[in-house]
Amino acid sequence: MVAVTRRKGRGPDGAARLLCLVLVLCLACPARAGHLTIDMMVGSRDKHTVWAALLDRFAAANPDIQISHREVPMDLYWQRVGAKAGGPDAPDVAFWDSGKALRDGYARRMVAPLPPDLARLVCNRFSPPAVDAVTVGAKVVAVPLSTYPWGFFYRKSLFRRLNLAPPRTWEELLAVAARLKAAGVTPFAYGAQENWPLFAWFDYLDLRLNGLDFHRRLLAGHIPFTDPAARAVMTRWKLLLDRGYFHAPQSGDSWRDTLPYFYHQQVGMLLLGGFAAMHFSPLVRDDVGFIPFPTLTPGMPRYEDAPQDVLVVAPRAAARPEVQRFVRFLAATAELNRFNTDLAMVSPLRDGQGDTGPTPAGAGTFFENAGRQVLEDAAGFAAYFDRDATTPLAAAAGGVFRRFMAPPHDIDAALAELEHARTEETGVVQLGGH
Repeated sequence: MVAVTRRKGRGPDGAARLLCLVLVLCLACPARAGHLTIDMMVGSRDKHTVWAALLDRFAAANPDIQISHREVPMDLYWQRVGAKAGGPDAPDVAFWDSGKALRDGYARRMVAPLPPDLARLVCNRFSPPAVDAVTVGAKVVAVPLSTYPWGFFYRKSLFRRLNLAPPRTWEELLAVAARLKAAGVTPFAYGAQENWPLFAWFDYLDLRLNGLDFHRRLLAGHIPFTDPAARAVMTRWKLLLDRGYFHAPQSGDSWRDTLPYFYHQQVGMLLLGGFAAMHFSPLVRDDVGFIPFPTLTPGMPRYEDAPQDVLVVAPRAAARPEVQRFVRFLAATAELNRFNTDLAMVSPLRDGQGDTGPTPAGAGTFFENAGRQVLEDAAGFAAYFDRDATTPLAAAAGGVFRRFMAPPHDIDAALAELEHARTEETGVVQLGGH
């Protein structure tokens, strides 16, 4: 944009010369100079409000940049991202998932590696597991935005009443589950309406038994489900089922339908992601604790399911100064911390949430310290089952796991179905997940 100031005494010839100069300068400038287009997937009113506030603060600090902000509903986002990729309507910066969606986007050249200076900034400012989650090969291809761990929520008062300590190992988990059941409390609950509540059980048993590299290769289809290590995962899960440690939901029950059982201490623990903290009743929030999934294999580093929202840059926009200023705004200031605090998420910056001012009065803020500690202690992050798995495997596994939860908890049948999905050929590229 060129600003023109009209001066006194300038005659028609001077005006004409000035007009020609303006036209030449405008033609010489990039068509999108001073403009930034951002696409964001928004699944809730809270996220809309917090994201819009962040962009307002960026606009106030950068008044020379015109921002076009386009919000797309969650159920339509990935369809529209694929349709716009590489076209004239493609955004400069876009919301993305870590995991397979990020790897696919980079392979299809929908996502650009960050320029070297921004890649160094991400490596210096963000936690090592967060950087690992946005690295494909040796390239940093996204900016971490928000993350949250999965783990067990439990009621502190229930554990005090039964003289239980939060379990740290598999043996302690079995002992706690036995004590809960003996006291008339079902140890675990899950929602059957959605697929993903059960994905976390498979993820954590696999991560704790076999580690992150095996888990990623298994879900990517590089290891067959006939592998003994995959059977070991299902064997541990069956042990819990055979002992009657799971609340049996109705087919239409969502994960939210498990909360009343948790409130009334009829269920002892819920394996859920940090997002659940925003949904707990204020009446019980101060009585809820959060712990990582216990260890299983001695000496195995502790890897966590930590879905990570990231921002990616279109290949044609990677070198634009507006993009670089936006990335620096997120990585080099307290804005990203404030954004995550307002959403009761965990900031992926090295210094965690830091000093972001007064804590907002919102559900789930009790989770921040516990969730951040789980992430800081992690050796690495899995993106989550349906963000790491191939498209056929992600589509099939929910039904496989629901059938496995019902007696007789048939390991052979479950593994055969998963192996069939692993070997299924498809041309569909998965661009998003839970």
